[in-house]
Amino acid sequence: MRYLYSAMTRKEKHENCDVLVSGGGVPGLTLAALLGPLGLRVTVIDPHPPQPLSAIRPEGRTAALMAGSVNILKSTGAWDQCAKYGAALETLAIVEQGSRHTKPVRADFRAGDAGLPCFGVNIPNSTLRAAMAERCAGIRGVELLSGAVESFTADDFGITAALNDGTAIRARLLVGADGRNSKVRESCGIDVWERAYGQKAITCLIRHSRSHSNISTEFHRPGGPFTMVPMPGHVSSIVWVEYDDDADAFMKLRRQDFEQALQDRTEGCLGTVHLETMPEAWPLKALRAESLIAPRIALMAEAAHVVHPLGAQGLNLSLRDAATLAEEVADAARNGLDI
Repeated sequence: MRYLYSAMTRKEKHENCDVLVSGGGVPGLTLAALLGPLGLRVTVIDPHPPQPLSAIRPEGRTAALMAGSVNILKSTGAWDQCAKYGAALETLAIVEQGSRHTKPVRADFRAGDAGLPCFGVNIPNSTLRAAMAERCAGIRGVELLSGAVESFTADDFGITAALNDGTAIRARLLVGADGRNSKVRESCGIDVWERAYGQKAITCLIRHSRSHSNISTEFHRPGGPFTMVPMPGHVSSIVWVEYDDDADAFMKLRRQDFEQALQDRTEGCLGTVHLETMPEAWPLKALRAESLIAPRIALMAEAAHVVHPLGAQGLNLSLRDAATLAEEVADAARNGLDI
């Protein structure tokens, strides 16, 4: 039996692997780093390869990695390489601001009270991705390619993918880790449930005069949460959620006026603040694929699900995807089954 998704027209080069991962973000690279040492041949393809770790510059998008995610990254061997770029989250402070007529209510949750050194570690996305790519480059059997999957054809014994440079790759499993606009998912005809929140997340790094004391502070406001997450030194990452029109208006402010808006929302708890990186804005939505599999295909990370940034579960959920899929593939390979 054959499952034809789209026709292959270019076959200039031919390569073989066990697992072909479409998408070289942190989740896809993590999957490769988990499978490669098991003797499986893994190819990761992405149209925008990460920069070397030494070339990474500060950016506003960071990931608050919980303990489970840190353990997954430790198991890949990449954690020690990038941990120094992160800051521990020792206390989570939630401030319910409500309306202007009510007094704010604050609750602090300390990791030490639960017998933990910290709840997690906040680290820049670009740094984490670069560290994972360097780890993968050092694993025998893992190959990183620049490009994109154009089409693929599945049968009972494997799947053949055609890349945009004419390369044909034969694999036993194709993993769609190519993000919320996944071409792999679309080509399979897998429907998605989507919901737009009508909000945008503004992200940036700020430098402040007072220490954050490793406290992540989240203000709950009518337009959405405003969160200050520790980074090394007197730097914090900002995740500021507003309704679309309000977010657009803030993004149009002059630098000085934008810094004043930040100053107002920090409630002075970090002293004087200044922009360390220029702000960026990202539309927010929820997405869930109606199926996570198709013949010879598995979806993971944002190709499978997208969640609101409240609670910082996005990348943490994606890393659990990588660990779970790696475990399933490893069990099948260990038992001599078709992965």
